[in-house]
Amino acid sequence: MTPEDVKVKLIEVLQEIQKDSGYEGQPITGTTCPIDDLGWFDSLLCPVAISMLATTLNANIPNDKNIFLSEDYKRRLTINESADVVCEIVSREENQG
Repeated sequence: MTPEDVKVKLIEVLQEIQKDSGYEGQPITGTTCPIDDLGWFDSLLCPVAISMLATTLNANIPNDKNIFLSEDYKRRLTINESADVVCEIVSREENQG
């Protein structure tokens, strides 16, 4: 699984949530920061998006991991950065399993 694969799936998940929430039409790219750039995306949707992404990727993303924030929770991440975080998590899981 590459960051590009994860990015594509994450964008698809966010577009699905966007559509279901009635906010279709706002473009989502790798440089989009969901928390900052998507007015409809909030802290309540973070776990929903993470769960949907984990299911789509058939990957385990721990419940305590917010892929939309930096490790220290001080910086909001872009989709590209979130994809890198997911790849790190999956890689760690595979190496432990």
